[in-house]
Amino acid sequence: MNYWDFIAILVLHNGPAQVSSIHQRKGRTGYYITVATPKSLRAKLGNSIRKKVGNTHKEALANRSKVEAEIQRQIGKELNQLSLVEEVQENYRKNDLSELPKDEKEILKDIYQIDFDKEGKPTNPEEVALWEELDGKTTYHQWINKRKMIEGVSKSTVNGWYTKLSKLAKWKGSDYLAELTKSQAIKFKDYLIQKGYEPSSVKNIIGTLNAFWNWGIENEIIEMNIWTGLKKRLPDPEKKALPPKEILDKATVKASTITSLRKEKDYAFLIQRYTACRKGAANGLRHCDIDLNKKTITFAAWEKVVNYEKKRGGKRREKQIRRLKSQKDERTIPMSNALYEAIKDMPLIKGSDDPIWPNRYKSSDDSWGHHHCNEFKNKYGLPSHDLRRFGITALINEGVSPYRIWDVVRHKIPGMSEVTMMYNRPTIEDLIEAMEIIAK
Repeated sequence: MNYWDFIAILVLHNGPAQVSSIHQRKGRTGYYITVATPKSLRAKLGNSIRKKVGNTHKEALANRSKVEAEIQRQIGKELNQLSLVEEVQENYRKNDLSELPKDEKEILKDIYQIDFDKEGKPTNPEEVALWEELDGKTTYHQWINKRKMIEGVSKSTVNGWYTKLSKLAKWKGSDYLAELTKSQAIKFKDYLIQKGYEPSSVKNIIGTLNAFWNWGIENEIIEMNIWTGLKKRLPDPEKKALPPKEILDKATVKASTITSLRKEKDYAFLIQRYTACRKGAANGLRHCDIDLNKKTITFAAWEKVVNYEKKRGGKRREKQIRRLKSQKDERTIPMSNALYEAIKDMPLIKGSDDPIWPNRYKSSDDSWGHHHCNEFKNKYGLPSHDLRRFGITALINEGVSPYRIWDVVRHKIPGMSEVTMMYNRPTIEDLIEAMEIIAK
């Protein structure tokens, strides 16, 4: 649809379809509404559209307007009879409205005037949103969609963006965030503290917003980063001390022991213990990622449609995705002697690119091992992440170079130079030495 066809549709609107009263159906529970469809659509949609609006009459009355609007929108879409706001927004999903020539935007704005109250405030939020879009402004939802397409990040990362940006949008009362000022950023930080958020949580939220504003500047969406320096004004969280090394040693023995209740070792635990990798990195491994002949483990991103047996019986087929925290996290590392001895009896399928533990995949955020690792505290006496903390702490205490730590566990130490990292080329001896330190 070209622009002028679009304008014609906006100008030529027909009346809405008619809705019957709330009614019950013979032999059915609950209450329904029925909408007669226009003659031109009856071959496609039938003579009418019927939808349930509630189990009780009170519930039906409460839901009627929402369900009715959904039906009207369905019919309107088929007839190109949406309201101007709906039509513009529908078109916007296909073509970036912000990229329309300025004169064409002005024509649209002239066609549909926003209704203001006596105080000069817009009376319809949808109309305000339309006006903002015609002025070339974008919502945080659009920022996220654009960024995830460019960067190819995990669902959990995207979910984190939505959680934090939506907090800010709710506080501001608008999804348009580009025009926030430094003083508003400070007020939002104070608001979070007043709401009882821990300093570490506030730092995390501000950190995400800071990164997003830097991205917005790079993409010419935002002019200034209003979050710069705000994290420094917050107290550092108390650093949780690691448990005694004896607890780690006992947990390692327990994970290596086969019992009547557990028919094989907890290999994912042992891989985390001896590599200091993240839980998702261990639990999302494929058979082909572990090479017992070469004594190496490869951490790589992948996706595949997987057929597997569910824990409680039955078969399942689903697309599984293994994402790493970033593309730079892909690596192949040598096994320490302790790691090789711990997993050399692992029942791997030679040449298979299937995940070792497909049941540990969580599709809602493409994560691995969430439930498995949540049991660590009760089962082993320490949380899953402590396995990584023990390994990194051991490397730091032995004076291992930050760049070598990065090579092995992909943990960046503040102050590391990106340029130096580009030219960092470890030898296999360097990597083996670091792995043996983790294994102690």
